[in-house]
Amino acid sequence: MSTAHTGRDGRPLVTTTQAAYSLGMQPKQFRDWARRRAVVPAGFRPNPNRGQALALWDLADVADALRSAAPAA
Repeated sequence: MSTAHTGRDGRPLVTTTQAAYSLGMQPKQFRDWARRRAVVPAGFRPNPNRGQALALWDLADVADALRSAAPAA
């Protein structure tokens, strides 16, 4: 079950920077990768530095996209 702060699998939602780091990418590369795979942010939170809100990603969605993109063994 997803809440305001956790994803489908109960793990906390992560920022774009954290999600990019988990895949060894820069934030821009991650956003482009997610867009190509139709992965959308699970939520947003206010930016502490005033500006555009920070996207929050569900790692379960990212993992699903990775599994569907991997070639079958």
